[in-house]
Amino acid sequence: MILNMEHNFTYIHENKEYQVLVIYKRIKNIHYRYIGTSFVISCPNRTSITTLKSGLDKFAGKLISRHITFQTETDSYIYIFGKKYELAYPGNISVKSQEISFKTKDELHKKIKKFFLTYLTQITHKASIEMGAPFYTVKLRKMRSRLGSNHRKNKTITYSYSLIHFSEEIIKSVIIHELAHCFVFNHGQKFYDILYKYCPNYDECRRKLLKVELN
Repeated sequence: MILNMEHNFTYIHENKEYQVLVIYKRIKNIHYRYIGTSFVISCPNRTSITTLKSGLDKFAGKLISRHITFQTETDSYIYIFGKKYELAYPGNISVKSQEISFKTKDELHKKIKKFFLTYLTQITHKASIEMGAPFYTVKLRKMRSRLGSNHRKNKTITYSYSLIHFSEEIIKSVIIHELAHCFVFNHGQKFYDILYKYCPNYDECRRKLLKVELN
């Protein structure tokens, strides 16, 4: 039986191409979401791509229109931990009392990634102690369709670099989500019992996530 397998395909809506991530689960209904600039579909095992595309034909326009977004980054500003920083090159910004100097945008991101990986590692390990979860190696990379991934086989949690744009409250909700998978790999009731125990406002954080356009 297929368990939480994934598949990717592209979908054209009004002459624009969208990436679609399909997550097969042991569930009864199909759930369509629009996150950032991609569609994410959770569906029962063995659901055909033809069926999923038919559903997108019905719901894509409505999902996109309901998705109120703001840009997390442009050439003139960037959001870090939910705070807007104006940019100039060369420049300097202060993030959580740490000064970050840069000459180019690439240099800025290189330093932010190093700082953010250290932050995520510290917060993840602190949360794992609170939850009684095992310590996992923490990694950081660009991911378009998800913000975190728990690899239980090699005991690694990988976070999307895009998380840097959100508030610490939202980041913590994603961390707890991934740590909850240390106990329950699927998204059944037991998983959500753990998730809501350590993150009672998870639904509110999730709604805020869905309103952000990731760059």
